[in-house]
Amino acid sequence: MELGLRQSLRTELGLRLSPQILQKIEVLQLPSLDLAHLVEQELQENEALEQVPGEEARDEGTPETTAAEDGGEGEEWDGEDADNWSSPSARDGPSAMEVVLRTEAAPISLVEHLRGQLGLADLDDRVRAVVDALLEHLDDRGYFSKSFDLDEMAVDVVPQASLDERLQALEVVQGLDPSGVGARDIPECLLLQLSAEHSESELVSLLIREHMDDLAHNRIPQMAKTTGVTTDRILAARDVIRSLDPIPGRRFGGRENPVVRPDVVVEQVGDDFQLRMENDWIPDLTISAEQLRMSKDLTLDQELRSHIRSKIESARSLIEAVEGRKNTLHRVASELLDRQSEAMLRGPAALLPLRMQEVADALGLHVSTVSRTLSGKYMQTPAGIVSLKSFFSGEVTRHGSSVEEAASRHGVQQLVRTIIDREDKRRPLSDEAIRGLLAKGYQLDVARRTVTKYREKMGLGSSRQRKNYGSST
Repeated sequence: MELGLRQSLRTELGLRLSPQILQKIEVLQLPSLDLAHLVEQELQENEALEQVPGEEARDEGTPETTAAEDGGEGEEWDGEDADNWSSPSARDGPSAMEVVLRTEAAPISLVEHLRGQLGLADLDDRVRAVVDALLEHLDDRGYFSKSFDLDEMAVDVVPQASLDERLQALEVVQGLDPSGVGARDIPECLLLQLSAEHSESELVSLLIREHMDDLAHNRIPQMAKTTGVTTDRILAARDVIRSLDPIPGRRFGGRENPVVRPDVVVEQVGDDFQLRMENDWIPDLTISAEQLRMSKDLTLDQELRSHIRSKIESARSLIEAVEGRKNTLHRVASELLDRQSEAMLRGPAALLPLRMQEVADALGLHVSTVSRTLSGKYMQTPAGIVSLKSFFSGEVTRHGSSVEEAASRHGVQQLVRTIIDREDKRRPLSDEAIRGLLAKGYQLDVARRTVTKYREKMGLGSSRQRKNYGSST
């Protein structure tokens, strides 16, 4: 047997995507804000790419500004109002005052809020140093981790802070606003918020310390029996606990809400719907006439002309990709409007069963193209701003009905919620009873475990957890 290295030739057939096709795929699936950033970056880096003359005025309606202003009221600000919003003399850009007025203040963090309260506190320098060290160990919720060791914590003082100084500093932190900050777990957080003057404070403290699991599962009779108090007192104590905040740091400097800019707007005009593409924030692009002239100038260096041609080709590819995205998105949105107009008007309860393959077949597209078109895109409808992907839902069959009359899964979830909202809370329905109502009242073939899955997905408790032991429903 002979061992060694040999060279050989082999012919293979393979499929490779060109850079232009890859760019079209990338642009197609980009969310609107990301596409705006991509276009802006290409305008800065590619000298062959230019905005169509007269389009610069659109810069005042950048996606970030528009989305931030829309987020509070849910209304659109479009380029048509640009002249009314700023004076004609402000074409070179917004004034300093306009920039200030349109800029949101940075959210204050929890630690900043706590340190602001310490400015007027009469604290010993050593204790203040321990407090500063403690604040560095708080998370965004206002908690110390369970593994946090007060005695082992490093403090920048000499000699090291004593345990009494550390405990005094911890008491200072736990006395700051918001109440409950500086706890290591939920029971401690709730106890820090409990007022000693409350008439049921002793019972409330007992329930927090020893019966949190029973409270979570609504075991009111069991707690009444264990503690030896009446059900009414247990219910009153539970109401006090529900009024406390288990996450005191939630309203400070957490993650920013994502900015959403709808790509498509659907409006109801009489009995009809009107679809409008929101493309004003994307400038109209063109190839630089000067660069085109230079690419054909034989007096220029060949290497320079090759460079210019490559930039022109790159610009042309981007323009085609952006226009292709607009066209494909318009076709998909129009098909969704034809199929899900009721859901756009009334919300998810009116969704019809729909699969991406059905839309792809109707438009003559590949299903992956439809999926990329939907990715990260939003539509503003009379029922609110929703993701385009939310219009697709599996189906639940009806007894003795055709596939076309099947109900969407979103619609069934809403029915489950409606049934639970209308139930007698003193005798809440089990999942099996809800399944029976869906079968009898709506002819829907739904398994009990499916009802359970839908209920849990919507954050609704079990029949035991929903039971009201009070006198009211």
